[in-house]
Amino acid sequence: MQITVAREWRHWWVFLIRGMLFIGVGIYMIASPAVGFAAMGFTLGLILFITGVAELLRVVREKSEANRGWHLILGIIDILLGLTLMGHIGVSAAIIRIIVGLWFLFRGISMAWFSSFGQRLWVLTLGGIVIILVGLFILFDAAFGAITVVLLTAMAFIIMGIMNISLAMRMKER
Repeated sequence: MQITVAREWRHWWVFLIRGMLFIGVGIYMIASPAVGFAAMGFTLGLILFITGVAELLRVVREKSEANRGWHLILGIIDILLGLTLMGHIGVSAAIIRIIVGLWFLFRGISMAWFSSFGQRLWVLTLGGIVIILVGLFILFDAAFGAITVVLLTAMAFIIMGIMNISLAMRMKER
């Protein structure tokens, strides 16, 4: 009797390593937010670069997969974005703060606007106003924006790390 493992399940360890890297970077950013913000552009660029290389390796190794073209495009985009962020650290840190601030601003506006539907829920209006204020603080107060971006990014990295490790463990069991 021969036991075979599906090709896509053999690479569980890639998700494990990626998860550990995400968690490590997230903890580092929380422990040292000033240094984390200064290094965030490079760190994010490096992670995107490594993720892009992993995607391209997947495309090369998994020739029978139906979504190869999609993974090829994602890999190329990740590599190009990673190289750009690693090469322009100061600019990328400022751009990241502006993008996050605008995202909060627009989400807050949409939340307040959605409260006008139906019963005019005051909780949605209040939540929208708070989110708008956070977005404005991120945009116009560099220190608040930097700390907020670092903490949000760190939390996202930790969550992505946990999800990657969980996926790796499930893949390993198969």
